[in-house]
Amino acid sequence: MNTKTLSLVKDEHKYLFRYAPGSENDLVEEIIRMAEDDQCNLDWLDAATLSFQVARNAAAACTRTVKAPQKHHR
Repeated sequence: MNTKTLSLVKDEHKYLFRYAPGSENDLVEEIIRMAEDDQCNLDWLDAATLSFQVARNAAAACTRTVKAPQKHHR
């Protein structure tokens, strides 16, 4: 499996997210929960930025899949 990594450094905190392709929705939901948590330093701008990066990475993976050469079996 190809694990993806997303990171954000904010003040003295470093957020590191590792996720499998196909679990992007779960990751975005967790980022939202973190932004809602008053005990977490992650704010809504950070959540939006990270969510955008997740979407951009997923779109890039789709584009690579579409552009991949097709193997024809005889």
